[in-house]
Amino acid sequence: MTGTPQKVGAAHALEIPYKFYIVQPAGQAGANAGRGMMPVSGPESVKTAHNMAEMWSTFARTGRPAAKGQPEWPAYTAEKRATMEINAECRVVNDPYSLERSLWERLDP
Repeated sequence: MTGTPQKVGAAHALEIPYKFYIVQPAGQAGANAGRGMMPVSGPESVKTAHNMAEMWSTFARTGRPAAKGQPEWPAYTAEKRATMEINAECRVVNDPYSLERSLWERLDP
C-alpha cells in the first residue's frame, strides 16, 4: 500500500499460519505459496510464528499475552494506545497510526 508501512492491504487471516505455527524452514514452500499471498517460510517467519503462537497460548493460559525474550505487552489505554507489533523481534508502539485514527475521529457519522 502506498504511503503506509504495510506491504499488503486488508488481508484478513494472514496471521493464521503464524498463530498456529504453520511455517517452513528457509528454502521450502510456505503455507501460502501459490495463493498470491506472502510466503510463510524462512528463519524470520519461523521466529515470528514462534512469538505469535507463544503469545496466543500464554494469553489462553494466563489472560496476558507474552513470549519469552519479547517486550511486555502493556494493557491498552486510550491515553497511550500501546500496540504490540509481532515479528521476529517484537516491539510496543504507542498510538502507531495516530494520523489515520485522528482523521476517522473527526469524520461526522
